Amino acid sequence: MARITRGKGEGALFRVPADTSKPLQFWQAVVELPPREGVRRRKIVRSKDKRVALTKLRDLQKDLAKVGDLPTASQTLESWMRHWFDHIHSKRVRPKTIATQRGIIDNHIIPAIGGTRLDKLEPLHVRRLHEAITGKGLSSTTALQAHRILGTALRDAEREGRVTRNVTTLTDAPKRARTDLAVLDLDDGIRILLESAQPGDRMGSRWATALLTGARQGEVLGLEIDRVSDHLDLSWQLQRLTWSHGCNPNNPRQPTCNWKRGSDCPKRHLEAPVDWEHRHLTGGLWLSRPKSAAGWRVIPLVPPLREIIERRIDTARREPNPHGLVWTADPKRSSTGEVLPLDGSPVDPGTDNRAWHALLARAGVHDARLHDARHTTVDLLYEAEVPEAVITEIVGHSTIGMSRRYRSRGNQRALRDALTKMSALLSPGVVPDPPQPTGDTEL
Repeated sequence: MARITRGKGEGALFRVPADTSKPLQFWQAVVELPPREGVRRRKIVRSKDKRVALTKLRDLQKDLAKVGDLPTASQTLESWMRHWFDHIHSKRVRPKTIATQRGIIDNHIIPAIGGTRLDKLEPLHVRRLHEAITGKGLSSTTALQAHRILGTALRDAEREGRVTRNVTTLTDAPKRARTDLAVLDLDDGIRILLESAQPGDRMGSRWATALLTGARQGEVLGLEIDRVSDHLDLSWQLQRLTWSHGCNPNNPRQPTCNWKRGSDCPKRHLEAPVDWEHRHLTGGLWLSRPKSAAGWRVIPLVPPLREIIERRIDTARREPNPHGLVWTADPKRSSTGEVLPLDGSPVDPGTDNRAWHALLARAGVHDARLHDARHTTVDLLYEAEVPEAVITEIVGHSTIGMSRRYRSRGNQRALRDALTKMSALLSPGVVPDPPQPTGDTEL
């Protein structure tokens, strides 16, 4: 008898065993899949109920017609998430995003629903993930991040024919949690600027730049001398990034070099997209391009900030400065507490954050994140009646709507004349020149 070869999508239903004189074990439905490398492939499902098996067969045929292929074996969500993140997703997102999203996958998604079969995911599993995160006392914003990461992973799984639907689209995403920003008003800004102008503060001009331009932390710390002219070229930013192990390319989560940290691995590398521009400075500090086109901007350098930065550049040129940065780190201390000479190393973002909070304490201002200074800048620009499109360009937002979100609803009358008052405060006749450098403690 000639062998029957079925084509793609054709199916059959069999009784097992075929001999009807023997007790029924199950009904088996088989669908023919596209061959790979000349090897025949089939998808098999079983049920003791003939009608259920027939329904499964028809569902398989519909799914195959929709996506063009189906997996032949079951796969857990954890297995897919691991493969997807290491071999697909990490190739297209930046190192900071890689570190954040890997933590959400390892700490939330996999513990909550990682053991579920990929093809058995239902909306209830997505809701279970949301509840697991908020049940830990974490905010709905974290649940929203997990929802989006899972949705992206399932979108790619659907493209590859591993699932027939993305169940995150069938579930409402969590709402972003409302955050109360610590707004720095005009009086706070004046106190901060007066305190930062005190003799001995090498970073006084750095804080003035943050408040008068709204530049992000990395954009200020990564500013190079040759990108300062009549404009500030904010096309690079300083970031601390995490090295990854390169000793076991087949499974980067299980290093073979016996070192725990990726930075100690002899074959360490930085996980990053191939089209991402970045330059290594030292250790884990890098210069990188902004994450969006809107962040890559050039803004005019006008008085009084121009004079402040020019004085800082004059000092920076007399200091050790191997990377050509406008602002470099303060002198370090040895293990015995001895002050070491300046070495021109970049300012670590963590050190910069601590210096900001210490500055607020000295100025007698309530504590606020360094990033909140951008909200103050937006307020000042609005109150100076700068057009919204210009505000968006100055602070590097992608949309006018984002700039509006940064605008506070504080004391609008007090802010109305803020730019004029701050400019008067920072005029060359008011802000003292920094002292000249002397030896190891030059300023």
